[in-house]
Amino acid sequence: MNVSAFSLFATAILTCAAPAASRAGIVSGTVTNDAGQPVVAASVLLLRSTDSALIKTELTDEKGEYHLTPIPDGNYLIRVVTMGYDNYLSPTFAAGGTATNAPAIVLHSNTQQLGTVTVKAQKPMIAVKPDKLVVNVENSISATGSTALEILARSPGVTVDNNDNISLKGKQGITVMINGKQQPLSGQELANMLKSMPADMIGQIELISNPSARYDAAGTAGIINIKLKKDKKQGLNGSVNATYAQGIYGKTNWSGNLNYRTKKLNLYTTYNGSNREGFNTLTLNRTFTSNGQFSGAYVQTNNYLYKIGNEGMTAGADYNLSAKTTVGAGVTGDVTDFRRTGYNYSLVQNAGQPDRHFITTNGSPNTWRSGTANINLRHTFDSSGSSLSADADYAIYPNSGQQDFTTTWYRHSAADTLPLPATTMLNGNLTGLTQIRSAKADYTTTLPHGIGLEAGAKMSYVTAEHDLKFYNQVNEQPVADTGRTNHFQYREQIAAAYLTLKKDYTGWSTQIGLRAEQTNIKGDASTLVRDSSFTRRYGQLFPSVAVQRHIDKRNDLGLTLSRRIERPNYEQLNPSTYYLDPTTYKTGDPYLMPALSYSAELSWIHNQRFVTNLNYTNTQRPITEVLQPAVNDSRITVQTQKNLIRMEYYGINGSYQIPIAKWWTNTTSANVWYAHYTGDVAGTNLSKGRMAWDVNSNNSFTLPAGYTAELGGFYQAPQLYGYMYLRPQWMLNMGIQKTILNRKAVLRLNATDVFWRGFPRATSDYNNYTESFVARRDTRQVSVSFTYRFGQRPPGGSMRHRGGAEDEQRRAGKATG
Repeated sequence: MNVSAFSLFATAILTCAAPAASRAGIVSGTVTNDAGQPVVAASVLLLRSTDSALIKTELTDEKGEYHLTPIPDGNYLIRVVTMGYDNYLSPTFAAGGTATNAPAIVLHSNTQQLGTVTVKAQKPMIAVKPDKLVVNVENSISATGSTALEILARSPGVTVDNNDNISLKGKQGITVMINGKQQPLSGQELANMLKSMPADMIGQIELISNPSARYDAAGTAGIINIKLKKDKKQGLNGSVNATYAQGIYGKTNWSGNLNYRTKKLNLYTTYNGSNREGFNTLTLNRTFTSNGQFSGAYVQTNNYLYKIGNEGMTAGADYNLSAKTTVGAGVTGDVTDFRRTGYNYSLVQNAGQPDRHFITTNGSPNTWRSGTANINLRHTFDSSGSSLSADADYAIYPNSGQQDFTTTWYRHSAADTLPLPATTMLNGNLTGLTQIRSAKADYTTTLPHGIGLEAGAKMSYVTAEHDLKFYNQVNEQPVADTGRTNHFQYREQIAAAYLTLKKDYTGWSTQIGLRAEQTNIKGDASTLVRDSSFTRRYGQLFPSVAVQRHIDKRNDLGLTLSRRIERPNYEQLNPSTYYLDPTTYKTGDPYLMPALSYSAELSWIHNQRFVTNLNYTNTQRPITEVLQPAVNDSRITVQTQKNLIRMEYYGINGSYQIPIAKWWTNTTSANVWYAHYTGDVAGTNLSKGRMAWDVNSNNSFTLPAGYTAELGGFYQAPQLYGYMYLRPQWMLNMGIQKTILNRKAVLRLNATDVFWRGFPRATSDYNNYTESFVARRDTRQVSVSFTYRFGQRPPGGSMRHRGGAEDEQRRAGKATG
């Protein structure tokens, strides 16, 4: 697709989005209690009268008012649910086309059953939705003392390997968002950011395996959206939290948030910090052969100690210009200091030569900073139900760091008279800067005959510069290493537009969408001895289709089809080298091509609690992490990314909420899949497939005297990922909590990975080369946490709800800066 064709498509979409054809309406009303007082934050559900299908949902405001829009012509019911009151169901009424004022709703107090209602209102650890799984981190006792990355590793279908790569249901190519915004980090930089984010900042994690055309097309395996906590109560409210965790090393997290909300104005700010110490013990066994005969081996133990200090802050405001228009602005700032020291012991075996070993000590101090700014507008048009939203974003990510290595060789016996290699000292200095500019607009309306329309457009521009200089110490003087020094510059422009049409029939819901994206990338990766510049220009169309059949009140069937893309990110394209020891380094490949995938998913939803999915994915040129011998030295191991030829994936997965007793609820999710990989890397043909499965189970217990408890864990069976065979791993977690101080505070005690089995083990096989590894981390720990909430509480015993509309995701470029 050329630029002129893309412009024509974008113009057509924006033309279709004109509001002139809209005939949607708005339904408004009030909810009060027996005393005539408004009930705040009650859930108001608009149901279609013919089949009770959910059309729209909203929360009442501080006046007990609600406004449901856009509403097409039809007959409806209103259901109201909130704690402390009997559920309410209205008579059937007609709405659509114009504004409709529903009769005033009066809820009757049900204080005698309040305890029971409270138990039922407790959100489960895992909530099943028709289009996604939701992990309610805020309600999880086992999340205490954890980081965002650790919570992801314990989420259903999510795997985090030894290099902190994230996969969903056995597939890599995940897009990670925070509050609906795609993060401009990837690989190790994304992992470090998630490691510095305390779990007590997180409200929910959404796992979306087959997104619609409204979402960016990036991510062949789906989307993980991390939703941070946000308060919607009126007046001044806030909370403070402190956590201490003890594994082999200690870890502390602290955070606080403050929110002031009136009818027109909402002000909010958060602050969080952490100091975490830990370790990573990586054991490697590398075997080299020649013509089927043993030629040598490296047996290595890498011990790393790290300290991570992080501080972050957010601030923002939303202002209601009118009942239909809201403007907002927000900023964030974050700084992370990462200090890593390492000790590497490597036994070197060569056929026909005496054994030797070398010891490498290293230190890697790094500092990462980030700052973001956003302005936004939300407007609902008069009585039509149409809405417009717009966002503009800017983000900056400067960082700096060092890599210092000293390697000394030793003999194993006096009989070894061959000369030893000289002691080497290698120093690397890194500076980087990534900047992101992004703007988007989304429009929603309802056309005649009840056809829903969503359309939008987005532009993003990313620039990144990465300067890595290496020096060898010769006679105590630094001498530039021209082979390792690299200066990488990256420019990325993406223009996108989408159109989605929705239509509901009796017993059926349908949706069809089309997204167009034009990508222009230019990279300059130059050293003093080689040039690896590249340019990419390509346009793609990404259709999506979704059909849902409402069989009866208990059962729904759904079918989704979509096409998606995984673009090589900044880190994957950057050919700079990052050393573990003299025989191991990590680098990117500037010649990577984007991966394209087609996905189909058939789902069965029973009682809105049991979801079973059958899915198929065919990915061309999948981007896969490999550990392979270096081209110019087969004894050097390179961790990099390569395009395979094809990956085919067949899977079945399910998530089931089972109330075993009034005080005991179990939520279990399981995945079974078969993945087949075809490729040719490092002279090794690949055509392998393997059946794999995992299960995640969590039990929630409501105990006497205000105690609640959790017991859960996961098991991942052996699986195949490209050239890598992953061995099984599992984890058991448990925790207990009690609400104290008149329900304003919560005290939690938690233990994770009780038996210390949640670490990865794997083997990679190539012609003439095999590598096995075990990566042990500080995952077994006990933590204690205290949270105190202050401020006004909503009347009517309503549950605390998180507010704020989700910003649309943006792919502002994946970059490590």
